[in-house]
Amino acid sequence: MNMMVDHLISRPSGGAPKVSYFNYPDAFSRNIGVVSTAEHDRLRNCTVAIAGMGGVGGDYLISLVRAGVGGFHLAEFDEFEVFNFNRQYGANVDTIGRRKLDVMAEMALAINPELRITKFSDGINPVNIDAFLSGVDLAVDGIDAFAVDMHPLLVNEATARGLATIAAVPLGLGAGVLAFGPRGMSYSDYFAIRPEMSDDEKIVQFMLGFAPELHHLKYLDPKTINLKARKGPSSIAGCKLCTGFITTLALVALLHPQDLQCVPWYTYLDARLSKFHHRRLWMGNRNPLQRLKSFVASKRLEKMSASG
Repeated sequence: MNMMVDHLISRPSGGAPKVSYFNYPDAFSRNIGVVSTAEHDRLRNCTVAIAGMGGVGGDYLISLVRAGVGGFHLAEFDEFEVFNFNRQYGANVDTIGRRKLDVMAEMALAINPELRITKFSDGINPVNIDAFLSGVDLAVDGIDAFAVDMHPLLVNEATARGLATIAAVPLGLGAGVLAFGPRGMSYSDYFAIRPEMSDDEKIVQFMLGFAPELHHLKYLDPKTINLKARKGPSSIAGCKLCTGFITTLALVALLHPQDLQCVPWYTYLDARLSKFHHRRLWMGNRNPLQRLKSFVASKRLEKMSASG
């Protein structure tokens, strides 16, 4: 339906109200050609669940809104702070101390005031995961990479409902990208993360699954990585690469689901070193070479912890 909606945007001092007119077909008309008119209409009626509104999740939201997606379930519990300025879409001097979820929802609605948005202000958890995934067409993992126990909650619950989950991790000046779903390996089989592992070991397994070649470690300063404090270097370049990949995969998953390649397929790009890989990781992290890398990485972490 071609609908015109009037929105009062601002009232300049001493002047008349400024009114902006929003029209969905006009606002997103330049998408046509990349997607068809019929596909664009389908996107308008789709609902995407995004867990996390921080370093990558907020950017995913804005990009998917501009791509024409019309509905969202958004989950985030945190607030913006100055340490977010280098990479997070909604972080600026006016949003410090404000809830990321509220800020990003406002920004999204400023682009498309017709959006259907349901907010989950406690993030995702075992209590609300059913509601978070109910009535959605795709799940997107934008959870902090260090929150190793939250990723399987999202992926496993989505897969059980027949949904695909797409995820990307910024790695230096690059990005690692994965898709999960009923036609791919399970989360546990791919990452080979066992309950008895320490959180540090789980993080190593998680990162290895996204970037088996570990190109970014050639130029990252290891002194800036502190797994115990759950901190590491991050770049807007890596976050933006993640957003490009995730927006593309979302369009594939929503419009051409038969073309979505789930794990053990992975995509890894390091833009600084001009390295690109899109291939199957046989056996996932149970691959003998991956197991060796995991062992070496764990030993390095032990040495770093001892020296610290």
